[in-house]
Amino acid sequence: MSNLEKPRGGTMCLSKAGLVAGSDAAKAQIVAPNGAGVDFAIDGTLYHKADTDDCVLFTDLTVTELYVNIHVVLLDTSGTVTVVQGTEVLITEFNAGNKVLDWPEPTADTCPIGAIKVSADTAVFTGATTDLGTGNTATYYDFCTIPPEPLTYNND
Repeated sequence: MSNLEKPRGGTMCLSKAGLVAGSDAAKAQIVAPNGAGVDFAIDGTLYHKADTDDCVLFTDLTVTELYVNIHVVLLDTSGTVTVVQGTEVLITEFNAGNKVLDWPEPTADTCPIGAIKVSADTAVFTGATTDLGTGNTATYYDFCTIPPEPLTYNND
């Protein structure tokens, strides 16, 4: 096998990120169960992000009242956290199994480490302003790569 035929790259989270609400309730944080942060790879190169409070910001992201949406949390090579938002659906349609939440596409040169589902139960969720869990329900997911199937009520 020539050098060009060998598999290359690979982008994935290598340890559980431990996404949870931050001490600033409008943000989330990385609190890895191993106590040492999260290890991840982007295009085959390994990186590390230490546990960090209030590092997941939802700037310019909103969820309409009575809708639910999924937000994928990403790390870049410098350890900067960003969030991409999916397409919101009515909570009643999601809960009835009539609609799914499609995982949003990660931005270039980033690694998905998890996601946060926000259901705006009784008020609009305004990123970086609304506290997670106030008028909304936040559900946290850790993963090594974005799952192959959309998020459904049954696999929530």
